[in-house]
This record gives sequence, C-alpha cells and structure tokens, in this order.
Amino acid sequence: MPPLLGAGGAFAGFALLGLGAGILLDQRTGGQLYVIAGLFAGMLLGGYAAFRLLLRSME
Repeated sequence: MPPLLGAGGAFAGFALLGLGAGILLDQRTGGQLYVIAGLFAGMLLGGYAAFRLLLRSME
C-alpha cells in the first residue's frame, strides 16, 4: 500500500471512530459536546498515526 494512501486511511479511520464514539456518548448522556470532542480527539490521533506512517516511509 502506498504510504500516502495508508496515512490518509489512518487519519480518516481514526476521525470516524472518534466521531462514532462521540455520537454514542452523546446519545447515552444527552450531552452536546461529545460529538465535537470525539471528532477532535479522533483527528488528533489520526494525524499522529498518519505522521508516524509517513515518517516510517521516508526512512
């Protein structure tokens, strides 16, 4: 798999997982900020994973 495709997939996957977790928490607790917090956390984790994958491909 090309490194850029893997990095993009990792970013998108983590962002979607974070969004899904935020939606689940929002439905269970009735809060409104869990979706945004979950998406933001997923994007941070996805960005870190993508960065690591790209660094490994440059070695």
